[in-house]
Order: sequence, then structure tokens, then C-alpha cells
Amino acid sequence: MAKEPFEGVNAQELIGKVLDNRYKVESVLGQGGMGMVFKGLQTSVQRPIALKTLHPQLAMAATFFERFKREAEVASRLHHPNIITIFDFGRTSDGLCYYVMEMLEGESLRQRIKREGPLTLRECAAIIEQCAAGVAHAHHQQVIHRDLKPHNIMLTRVDGHEYVKVLDFGLVKALEQEDEEQLTSTGQVLGTPQYMPPEQAGGEVVDQRSDLFSLTGVFFYCLTGHSPYGANSVRKALTLALAGNVPPVATYRRGAPVPRAIDEFIVKGLRPEKEDRFQTCEDFIEALHAAMAGTPDSVLDAVPQFTPEAPKDASSGSSSASRRGGTSASRARGPSKGVSAVSKPLPRSGSRSGSLVPHSPDTKQPSQSSSVVAQPTGIPLGAVVGGVGVLVLIIAVALAWKLTRTPEVVPPPPNTEPVIAKVEPTPPPKLDEPPALVKVTLKTSPEGAEVSEDGVMIGNTPLTIEWQRGATRTLIFKRSGSRDLTKSLRAEGEQTFEFNLEPRASPAVPGKKPTPVKKDPDIGAFD
Repeated sequence: MAKEPFEGVNAQELIGKVLDNRYKVESVLGQGGMGMVFKGLQTSVQRPIALKTLHPQLAMAATFFERFKREAEVASRLHHPNIITIFDFGRTSDGLCYYVMEMLEGESLRQRIKREGPLTLRECAAIIEQCAAGVAHAHHQQVIHRDLKPHNIMLTRVDGHEYVKVLDFGLVKALEQEDEEQLTSTGQVLGTPQYMPPEQAGGEVVDQRSDLFSLTGVFFYCLTGHSPYGANSVRKALTLALAGNVPPVATYRRGAPVPRAIDEFIVKGLRPEKEDRFQTCEDFIEALHAAMAGTPDSVLDAVPQFTPEAPKDASSGSSSASRRGGTSASRARGPSKGVSAVSKPLPRSGSRSGSLVPHSPDTKQPSQSSSVVAQPTGIPLGAVVGGVGVLVLIIAVALAWKLTRTPEVVPPPPNTEPVIAKVEPTPPPKLDEPPALVKVTLKTSPEGAEVSEDGVMIGNTPLTIEWQRGATRTLIFKRSGSRDLTKSLRAEGEQTFEFNLEPRASPAVPGKKPTPVKKDPDIGAFD
């Protein structure tokens, strides 16, 4: 049985009310453990807004409003195209604290990846660069985010272009605060374990390098659909992050290998010690550009293999299939000559709806955004996550689930399976299913050989990777002091390949000629 969002408070009672004679509450958009998000209207200028209200019981704490006010002031002074805008904040006469935020259309990065799978390298780099630009602005204002993750990154459309918005600075901490002014209890760990740096998991001081650790983890998620370590608890996050064993991107990314420089970039960003990571957002962006430099368009725009989750209904199922369909050539084009591989704004939508790849001029742009606007009940619930609040955690997963179940405006196709069955007695041809994946382990003697495919490093032996059943792949094994070994391997099931690497023959060292000894002229002079 679903519990009321606020004990003793009926959120529906706020509908229709005007907070502080300025902000009208129109409808509920979502809720978290400590607050509610409403669709609202700024009555003075008739501007749509998002209102985040906080649990009334929180205001009973002696220091709560001071912390609320302090962090609201910090967040409201962040003005950047890649950060959600906070218009106002306040407290009503009956003690209800609230934020007033811009209303966004779009979806979170997590929703995009869950629906369409890992993105192309070009898309991932464009998203992360814009995130880093927004976070850099916050760092220059002496503010750190503390909870960067795919849920808190919004993909929204402005003037026909798709942009990134970094959301939810509710966990921010002003670096300028003195220790005695800290209002957060000591030892309290805030953040998301999957993207949490070890110093944060250990309750230590965090700074801008902690945000860059989390942002690197988000980049890994864009490329693979997995967090780097998969930790679901603070203790596990701390253990894995301190070990520093970052899995290669190829561990999860299939059919679209990335350059070795990208793996090296990720390893550096996830170093356990802050001093070994990127020190500033500017360093981060510069290193990303360097890792992308010289990468051919075929690699930048390669579409990873992805098996979508079972659709919840027929509408979402057909939509997901069409969005992911097509080859990389039909879905993306490389940049024109002289254009950086990391582009601004994000590359525009192509054949898959809402993606960040360019589309050709003769391709009809999907009217997804207009369909969303036509919804009479509100905006896409991905915008709800954009709140900036103190101690407010919005249940983004629940909102994403609700969004995916929103029926599309497009009418269903006239022909259904029962009609086809009556007209055509022959069953329709069975669609080809994606080949099953098997785990293949690669071992060499001696160990530590570098394994590469098509010039892209996969990892070092011993190594376990995912492999399409029945597929043949040509791998090259290289190790210092051993001869290079090239093998074409075919895997029909889970198996292990073991190879002995022959030692590299040492070059023959020519023998030294004996140094002639000069004969003492006095010796034998009288012989």
C-alpha cells in the first residue's frame, strides 16, 4: 500500500493554492523521501515553473532553515547554460520551504541509456563535455555537486538543439564555509555509491576532483550502460574504488570498440587518490579532446550492440525497436573537416528519436517534442529530477518508469496480429534474434599480454570478455619479450583459450675483438 508523501499532510491540498502570493501549485509531478515536486505557474508573468517543496517536519530542526537558506543561495547564483536555473526560494507562513526552478522538457541520461543502450563515442563525448562545462562554472563559484550521476543529467531541447542540463545541486557544499559553520553532521555520507569517489565514501573532505571522479564514471556509463564498479553500497564503493581495477570499456561495450586512449582517460579519472586524477574541469576537457584526437569517423559513430529490455506494452515495444534500428551510417555522420569531434551544442537527433547524432537534411525530423507538449496532463517526468533542494532525493527511477508508460500520440497501426492471422494463414517470418552472448576467457603463458582487436586494446591476459556465439574474431597478443601472436578465434559457447607465447629471440651480440697489446720496445731488445 502506497504511503502518503508527507505524514499528516495531503499533497493534494496544495493543488490550486498560491505560495507567497506568487507561485500557483497546479499538479503533482513526483515525490521523493523528503519532498514533493509540483508543476506550477509564476502568476505575475504567467511562466511555467517547477516547485519543489520540502517535508514540513524537516523545518522543525533548529539548523534546518539556515542550511536550506545557505544552500539555496549557493545554488541560485549558478547561471550557466548547462545548469538548471533556480529562480527563487522561500518559506511560507506555515513553515513550508520550497524552491522555484525552470521547467524543462526532455529525459534524464539514465532514461536515454535504459531505452536505447550505450551511445556512440561522439555522443558520449559531447554529453560529458557539456556536463564538465557546467560543473566547471559551479567550481569557479566555489561549489561542488557531490552527487553527479546519470539521473542528475538532463537532455533537453532548446531552439532545435539538444543540450545538457546538470540537475539537483541539493547536495552541494560551499567550499568557502568555515569548519565551524558546517551545518551537516560529521560523518554523514551523501551521494550515490556507484559513482562515489573513495574519499567521499570514507567520509573525508571532497573537492572538485571528487566531482571529476563521478563525471568519469558517468562517461563510462554512457559508453557501456554500466557503472564502473557496480557498487550498490558505500562500503563496496569504497573497497572497489580503492582497488582501482577499472574494467576496460570493451568488457561491456560490444560492436563499437573505442581507442585505447579512451580507456586510459577513464583510468586516470578514476584514480583512488585525488592527486592522481584530473585536477580541474579544464584539464578534464583538454584530456578528453586529446583522447579523441585522430579517431576516425567510423569509430566515433559506431553504434554499440544493444538488446533492449522486454517492452512493458505494445506501444513502448515498437517504439524502442524503431529507435535502435539502423546501421551507424544511417544514424550518424562524422563531423565536417575542421570540426572538433566533441561538438557544441550536442549533435542533433537522427534516426533514433532523441539521440544526439546529426541527421541528414533530407531526413524528416521526428515530432516527439511537439507530442510531449500536447500532453494535457503535464510535461515529461524527466524534468522533475531538475530540482535543487537540501536533503531532497527524487525517485528518478519511478519517474522514468512512468514516462515510458505514457502512451504515444501516434495512433496504433490499423493491422493487428489477429487480423493478419485471418488474412494470411502462413505465419509471418520469424525475426532474426541477436546472437546469444557467451563469456570467453583468454589466457597466455606468460601472463600480462596485451590483447587488441582492429587496433583497439581490449585488455591484458588473463581476460574474460563477452562474445557473440558463433562469431569469429581476430585478436593480437603482444607482450614485452615475447613474439606477437595473431589468432582468429571462433566461440560456440563459454570456453577458455590458452596460448603459449614464444620468447623473442635475443639479437646475437658480436664478440669483441681482443685489444692488441703494445709490445714494450725495451722487452727483448737484447734477445
